[in-house]
Formats: sequence, C-alpha cells, structure tokens
Amino acid sequence: MGVDPDGEPSSRTALLDAAIRLMSERPPSTVTGRALAEEAEVNYGLVHYYFESSGDLLRAARGRHGSRLLADSMVGGTRPIPLNQVVSDREIFGFAAHVALEGGYDDEDVSHPVFDAMLGMAAEGDQDGDPVHHRATVAAIVLLQLGWPVFVEHNTTGLGLDLEADGEVIRERFFTVLELLYRSIGVEIER
Repeated sequence: MGVDPDGEPSSRTALLDAAIRLMSERPPSTVTGRALAEEAEVNYGLVHYYFESSGDLLRAARGRHGSRLLADSMVGGTRPIPLNQVVSDREIFGFAAHVALEGGYDDEDVSHPVFDAMLGMAAEGDQDGDPVHHRATVAAIVLLQLGWPVFVEHNTTGLGLDLEADGEVIRERFFTVLELLYRSIGVEIER
C-alpha cells in the first residue's frame, strides 16, 4: 500500500477524494460504499478497513473538503474563492450543496472553516461594520454559490433561458451580484 505526501495511505486518500467527487454530483444518501470503492479504484474491503462505515467516510470527506477549500482555493482563508472557480469547479459548491440539502452540516460539533474565514475577511475589510450584517451577507453569498451547481440549469430553463446561448449573460449577472455582496462587507473578489 502506497503513502501519499501527507503520510496517509494512498488508498485511504483515494477513497476520500472519490467521496468528494461523487458527492459533488449527487446527494450523499445515494453514495454507497461499493460506489466509493469503484470510484477510488480500490477494493471494497478498504472502505471498512479505514472507516467504520461509509457514513464515517463521507463525514471524513466533509472535513477534507473544507480543509482543502480553505488551504487551496481561499489561500489559507485570506481571500474569497475566485468567481470563475465557483462556477467552473463543481467540487467546490456542488459538494457542499448536496451535503447541505441532506442536513449534513447540522451537527453542532462540526467546524465551519470556510464560514469562519469569510467572516474573518469581513471583519478585517469592514472593521466598523455590523457583525449581523457580516453574517447575513456571508450567508447570502454562500447560498448563491451553493445554488449555482445544483439549480442553475433548472432555474434558467424555468425562466425560458437557454444555458448554452444565455450562459455568459447569466454568469455575468451572477458575478455582479456576488461582487456587490462582497463589497458590502469590504472584501474584493477576483473573477
């Protein structure tokens, strides 16, 4: 069994990464241990070797996902996720949206490093601002970003738009709204 650069067994890391990929595309309740093993290209027995259950594996994937977002996409929590990455990388918010839709973040013991980083940016960028405004704005930003990968096709079709033909106009409006929200808490975002 190989070891990844973090010292974790590579098959364990492959299972966690597979969970993130699968939950980016569909709800956690539809992700089975066998599907995880197949996606990770490892033996099914390794799911239970490394984790008590596939549910424990999915919980561990949530932690890995948040840590990865914070470290990589948010540069250690010093900047928001660039807007083009929000709409092009389904693993970012597709994963979080599917987990949230099934109540996966309801556990009070689960940390929220991305929220904490965003609130920290707001507190730094708008030092005299109202903390309730900061929290409400961060909530609005995250809601919009969660909705993009899951609902953009449904909403555009329902409104008589064609995502292929009207996609650039839709993205531009989406980006403008997000930029305005970020600016209201003193944070600049890159596209």
